[in-house]
Amino acid sequence: MNTNHPLIIWAAEQATTLLAATGNRWLHVQGVVRQAQRIAFILAEDEQPYLIAAAYLHDIGYAPALKQTGFHPLDGAHYLYACGHSRLAALVAHHSGARFEAALRGYGAALSRFPREETAVADALTYCDMTTSPTGERVTFEARISDILERHGETSSVAEATRQAMPLLSLAVWRTQHFLIYDYKQFHLNETKYA
Repeated sequence: MNTNHPLIIWAAEQATTLLAATGNRWLHVQGVVRQAQRIAFILAEDEQPYLIAAAYLHDIGYAPALKQTGFHPLDGAHYLYACGHSRLAALVAHHSGARFEAALRGYGAALSRFPREETAVADALTYCDMTTSPTGERVTFEARISDILERHGETSSVAEATRQAMPLLSLAVWRTQHFLIYDYKQFHLNETKYA
């Protein structure tokens, strides 16, 4: 993976500038980036920069300077679209099942202005976010969901949206894990075959 790709460099600069002072949020973002770098090999080479850039930017909407609606996927997407990165804007807008919370908070129509990808990149971004703790450590999907519900409270809109998104989230995580296992096995089969 070429981490010197211009899109990755730009995303890293934006995230560092806008999120480095946000404490645990920045730790989480860095952990998601590490996950993305670790699993990017499952994607086509031209798709890998989008995953890593989106990992840097998925929570950019939490930056105080970008706050418009207070709904971070939408605020981040607006910023990225204004910067001329429509695909990244769409990935950020819809990361980790954001449409469910958007609907509960009255932002469904605004979010739908960004096309929702149903791709391996979108799945991988969800996988990376949903297997990284709030402080950047790798965790299981189940542990991440439990943490979200506990931190936000069982009756919050975040908890309700998470419960509604569970089938979508678990499918994205499963598909990404499937590719990781398949590619790992293929690598070792080929390694054995040509040894």
